[in-house]
Amino acid sequence: MSLKLCWQAKVSGVTARLIVPFLDAELVLTLVDDVIIDTDWQLSKTVQAQNHSEFAKQIYHFLLNPIDHHLEVQLLLQGTEYSQKVWNALVDIPFGQVMSYSQLATQLDSGPRAVAQACRNNPYPGLIPCHRVVSTSGIGGFMGQTKGPCVELKRQLLNYELRTALIKP
Repeated sequence: MSLKLCWQAKVSGVTARLIVPFLDAELVLTLVDDVIIDTDWQLSKTVQAQNHSEFAKQIYHFLLNPIDHHLEVQLLLQGTEYSQKVWNALVDIPFGQVMSYSQLATQLDSGPRAVAQACRNNPYPGLIPCHRVVSTSGIGGFMGQTKGPCVELKRQLLNYELRTALIKP
């Protein structure tokens, strides 16, 4: 996966929203100038979903196939030092693969509940792949839900990534 995160301590400027359709949802990015300050999955597509900016196209192609598309983004530095440590570790989970909360916790010398909380508090879902962390007894939660449409989106994202990774040489 070729994602480079450039953390910014502060931002100022004009706020804008960028909507990138993907699967049965849209990734909504909030930016201040060139710095992303928030992303969120919107589960129902809007009529105005198409954004043809070059940056939107880069994100779309990265979501489609991060193995072949490099993406460099500036993100507003948020969260605790521990959360940032977890978020940086999430970026290292390969496309098409998953890791359990317990496995990631062991890697970080932490506990699975703390890892799950950091995943839940991820302000950049879609870019920082918290969906690649699963429970040892199932898929686990996503975006604060343990069942429902967000968990179904997690399932769709994981299935898409697995299928795409399997057809890559």
